[in-house]
Amino acid sequence: MINLKLYLLFLIFVSIDAFGQVTAAKNQANDKFHFDAVVFRDPELNLGRVDVYTILPYENLNFIKNGAVFGAAYDIVINIVDDEGINITTSKKERVLNETDYFITQGGTAAFDFTQTIFTLPTGKYRVNVIIIDKFNNTEYEKSRVVTVIDFDSFDFSLSGLLLVSSIEEIEGKYKITPHVSDHIGNLEDGFFIFFETYDRIESREKVDFVWEVFDAKEKKIIYSDPIRRNIQSGTTRHYIKIPEIKELVSGTYTLRLIALNALDSAVYSENNYLAVTQRSISYIQSVAGTVLADLNLAIKQLRYVAYQNELEYINSGETESERQKRFTQFWDERDPSPGTVRNEAFDEYYNRISFANNTFKSYTEGWMTDMGMVYIIFGPPMSADRQSGYGDNKNYERWIYGNNRDFLFVDNSGFGDFRMVRPMSISEKFKYQR
Repeated sequence: MINLKLYLLFLIFVSIDAFGQVTAAKNQANDKFHFDAVVFRDPELNLGRVDVYTILPYENLNFIKNGAVFGAAYDIVINIVDDEGINITTSKKERVLNETDYFITQGGTAAFDFTQTIFTLPTGKYRVNVIIIDKFNNTEYEKSRVVTVIDFDSFDFSLSGLLLVSSIEEIEGKYKITPHVSDHIGNLEDGFFIFFETYDRIESREKVDFVWEVFDAKEKKIIYSDPIRRNIQSGTTRHYIKIPEIKELVSGTYTLRLIALNALDSAVYSENNYLAVTQRSISYIQSVAGTVLADLNLAIKQLRYVAYQNELEYINSGETESERQKRFTQFWDERDPSPGTVRNEAFDEYYNRISFANNTFKSYTEGWMTDMGMVYIIFGPPMSADRQSGYGDNKNYERWIYGNNRDFLFVDNSGFGDFRMVRPMSISEKFKYQR
């Protein structure tokens, strides 16, 4: 028998580019942080108030260990630019995060840093530009969006911008809201709320009807609501309206419009009934969840590389499919790196890897069940991969190389592409988002 260590000296290495496309796509994805900007009226200054919200998941930061503490630091720079390209104002915040548990810094508990920055601005159209700078590796991420500040005091009745809200919880008579810091609504299967304010200068007006509408990119009305009546007060009144799941949407960008109407005697109305209109962009992206949940039993089986045995037993012990799906969803909610946003990036990444494994490594069994599929799903694409053909046994070897001097060696014993892992003998790790 040929000694494996000696044998490797005679291997012919062939570079494999099977993973280049996947890696490139990941590097191009602009999902490292989420932000939104919503316009309200500042009652004290009689100006527009622009609230800028950001969410940055911990796993997208570089944590450095110092003694028993893991620390991260980043700057958040927000530039407000007018429609002539002139910078009106800039805010810079230095954020410092400390954790004692390495697992938390890697996204194990879906921890994130949330910020809210408030600007007061006169009437005009502005671009809000947000830059995140990781101070430990100088990595920058940037996003922007356009907002319009109206002259609220020139109208008897006006509306703020629309803030998307994923959940509302009443605690001791007060409402706690979870902002949905993104345009994307595709994963909000139970719908969402919109939060907004009304500004009324007429004391005698006690009730207003609201109608919401959704338009596609060609300004075609896709769906609309019946009038929804709300009580209002003179001055500022805050409102929440539930938008149910919109099943008519396909992947694309849409406009969500809210119309305030004089209180109606019927559901029929025209522009003559309009008091004010406000709108914002939303988008719908076909989620991975729709495909995965089409076969719940298979989706649960495929948890083997991320879940431990006791977790699998708990999910499978649900007496009904509805209960099993509830537990399955709860499992992934606990691993969501950016709760309050449309996507569960960990869920999407995991099942995208399974899909890639099925398409790439299928042999005598499904690709996700092969040794190569297992390694790919847990660790992601290797930094490099070499196909090795040696003398003596006429077998093909393939080596995947990762960081920290870690590699995996596979051998095709049959000659039909059925690669089995020979080094290491087994793997104890589980999938972690952005390992």
